[in-house]
Amino acid sequence: MAVAIEKEAAIENQVKAKNFSECMAYIEGDKVTVSVKTDGLVSNEVSQIKDIILKETGVPVQNITIVEVK
Repeated sequence: MAVAIEKEAAIENQVKAKNFSECMAYIEGDKVTVSVKTDGLVSNEVSQIKDIILKETGVPVQNITIVEVK
């Protein structure tokens, strides 16, 4: 569990470094959900977030969910 918390924090910090004001990451088993405050994501931003998640967790791409929060 501590490892998941560390990975969540790492994902959140890296996504925020990409100029997103707010981000929450949730890891549950082999699934990752990231909520990002945005007015709309463009494809390269989605790719950047997925790359961060893959680097930190190694979960399959189909197990990644990115949620836009307005």
